[in-house]
Amino acid sequence: MSKNISRFDDFKYTTRIRALNLFAQIFLGTLLFVGLNFLAARHYANFDFSKSGAHSLSPESVAYVENLKAPVEIFAVFGSKSAEDPKIRLARRDLRSLFSQYEYISGKAAPVKYSFVQAHIENSRAEELARRFGNDIEDMVIVACGQKFKKIPFTDFYAVEEGKPPKFDGERLVTSAILNVSKGDQQKIYFLKGHGEMSFKDASSTYGLSEFAAALKSRNYAVEELDLNEAKQVPQDAGLVVIAGAQAAFLPREIDELRKYLMKSNGRVLILLSLGPLGGLEDILFEWGLMSDDKLVLDTSGDYESSAGDLIARSFPKTPHPIAKYLVDIDMPVQFGSVRPVRPDMGAPLDDSLKVDPIILSGPTSWAETSYRRAGMQRYDDSVDLPGPLPLAMAASRVGGDEPGLTIPGGRRLVVYGDENFAANRWFNRLGNAKLAVNTVNWMFDENSMLNIPARQLESFSLTLSLNEIAGLGWRFMILPAVVLAMSLFVWLARRN
Repeated sequence: MSKNISRFDDFKYTTRIRALNLFAQIFLGTLLFVGLNFLAARHYANFDFSKSGAHSLSPESVAYVENLKAPVEIFAVFGSKSAEDPKIRLARRDLRSLFSQYEYISGKAAPVKYSFVQAHIENSRAEELARRFGNDIEDMVIVACGQKFKKIPFTDFYAVEEGKPPKFDGERLVTSAILNVSKGDQQKIYFLKGHGEMSFKDASSTYGLSEFAAALKSRNYAVEELDLNEAKQVPQDAGLVVIAGAQAAFLPREIDELRKYLMKSNGRVLILLSLGPLGGLEDILFEWGLMSDDKLVLDTSGDYESSAGDLIARSFPKTPHPIAKYLVDIDMPVQFGSVRPVRPDMGAPLDDSLKVDPIILSGPTSWAETSYRRAGMQRYDDSVDLPGPLPLAMAASRVGGDEPGLTIPGGRRLVVYGDENFAANRWFNRLGNAKLAVNTVNWMFDENSMLNIPARQLESFSLTLSLNEIAGLGWRFMILPAVVLAMSLFVWLARRN
């Protein structure tokens, strides 16, 4: 009898131990689950294993979104026909993935929040958005910050080239829109006219600057024309003056006004030179430690000359200038038309406040041809020509200005390119030209968000298997669970006995 009681006591003890063990497992499992979720909520990490980086934002977008000063709202509004359109269904998937990245990156003080709205179902919500943003809201993305907003049609998110798969251009469009609506007053850029300069109002396929202007407007810059002969002086609200390919000489008074503007704390001038006389601009270049020879940079080697005879510049200083650093990182050359050298003037007066740096260089086999107007084959003549490599663009900056207590980050700035063609409509979207032109303006304004965000290739994956391969996979998927089940049964029987 006592033996039976002892066995009963052992059974009760074992049962209690097993129950306690089960309770401990459940408790520890729950604690682990809660702890991991607690840590995940505060230390979320996004791992993107896609080849194109389709599920992560570029460093440019991250840098800007992390420094937002005000909350941003993003609305994706779908119309009644959205469900029937496969392209819009695709946009819905891609946009949700994109918006979630912005929401994750943004800070608590200035979050980015997004929502999807079915206009034909959520009538009250659609009416509210229509009152706020106008009636044209369906099948659109609306990016808003305070009273400012920008609309982007769904169809704009996909870049389609004939014979190539579509690319998703969402990040560039959304980041540009966020930049546009979240910034305060627009910086004004004045394009000089009256001397045969190229115009941003010219949309021709050759020498107009409409593509350049459109890129600046998308980054929240305002562009206007300026005739110094009429205005008498550079406007007080000028953030930058652009002189693009002047063909006629400047009046002495106009040169004086430009010099005065450059002496102010917000003085910034971008000069795109043509071949021929500088028309008075040489005085400004001299004061900023620069010069430009009336010579044409040539390079007949295959790596540095295009099929059209243009110059391909793919060389940069050992320490890249901030304007060109992005091009260096992605190994992107620039295509110039008729470019002249721009180099430091060794005869300029010494100035400790002045910093002069090359931006981009010609190749080692290049030279600056003096007799470029002469017909026939051009050859290097060491008695009159300049050997390469040669600077094709220079950036000069001074700290401070003549106004007491007023300075801007980086000081006053002058950038000179030896060619106006690279920013013209015909060349703007070739190679790295657009990036170089926009980066130049961004650097002059100390903008860190240089929106060089390429459209991403839409990735699709397919797995092609034969019937035998499918059968083999089927057997593997059946055998593995069976083996696990058998082992579990064996362990259970062993513990029971």
